[in-house]
Amino acid sequence: MLPDSRAIAWNELAAGAAASVDFVISAEELDQFAALSGDHNPLHVDTEFARSKGFEGAVVHGALLVAKISQLIGMHLPGRDSVWTGLALQFRKPLYVGRQARVEAIVEQLSPATGMVLLKLKVRAGDTLLAKGEAEVLLVRP
Repeated sequence: MLPDSRAIAWNELAAGAAASVDFVISAEELDQFAALSGDHNPLHVDTEFARSKGFEGAVVHGALLVAKISQLIGMHLPGRDSVWTGLALQFRKPLYVGRQARVEAIVEQLSPATGMVLLKLKVRAGDTLLAKGEAEVLLVRP
């Protein structure tokens, strides 16, 4: 059975509304993503190679962080009746396999005329900012 997506009505949204998703990317998930995406860059899939280049270990694909943003938008804020139409994200630090991380979103702006929601995004591992940006999301109204 698939998990239920939260459905937030337009009139329940307000600037400052927030949601987050905590996650850990396992080595198995990283391997699955590499197979799915075709991105087998050794910085992502070979811990020793990544260490030889100055990283602490294999670097989680940035697109996996984007997938967690998609989870947050589609399942939590604004949820079920939304689809994102734009994403701008700047990566600051890498995420490593097995590290606890969190993606956070805060409603920055709402446009009742267009049904658009602007979310400010942050991805963190503890106190370390890994990425920040924003997403434009269309909330489909009946």
